[in-house]
Amino acid sequence: MENAQLNGHELRYALTPGDYQAIRGRLLAAGTAETERGGGWVHTLGFASYINKALPGRDREERMESCFSLRYYNNDPAFLMLERREGRTTSTAMVTEAECRALLAGETDWLAERHDPVLRDFHTGLTERMLLPRLLLFYHRESYSLLEDYGIWVALDTDISVSLQHEDFLDPELLAREAVAQTGRSLLEISYTDTIPDRFLCLLEEAAPRRQMLVDRYL
Repeated sequence: MENAQLNGHELRYALTPGDYQAIRGRLLAAGTAETERGGGWVHTLGFASYINKALPGRDREERMESCFSLRYYNNDPAFLMLERREGRTTSTAMVTEAECRALLAGETDWLAERHDPVLRDFHTGLTERMLLPRLLLFYHRESYSLLEDYGIWVALDTDISVSLQHEDFLDPELLAREAVAQTGRSLLEISYTDTIPDRFLCLLEEAAPRRQMLVDRYL
């Protein structure tokens, strides 16, 4: 089954340790944490076309095409999602651990056999666009929901680590040992539907002078 949602606007900022502590304190004081529903570890494996990197002018075309990533939460690869992003629209499909292991081993026929448009589109990307695993990203996320009438959602991501060893994607313990050698970054992500009201911006103003805006997605 395909689940789709329309993305709103997104802002991302790099945070210093002091920024993180200040903003987290303000968000917790506002009583908006979604730790039980939206918190925990996130593991993401992104895919990219290396043909686009080799042919002139293909980078811009790639930005117009669907982007795919595999993701699981709380160190539990038994529950996996394949995400497809097309502009402001995100669609997802369920993937079993066995199917994911087959995919990492180079077996893709099962994608075409599943009656799911996201999986079939991914199969087309693998065969025609030559999508390959690009970057393995894992981090700890705390989610907060603010001012529901405005559709504002906030995440604090910490201990952000990356790896090129995509074969280790389903082994969170091994990745955790690899992450020890990295200096984890912290990021603030804000998603909103239309506008951000001033009273919400005041909640975050303590760290505003030190925030550095990030242009590109890290997920």
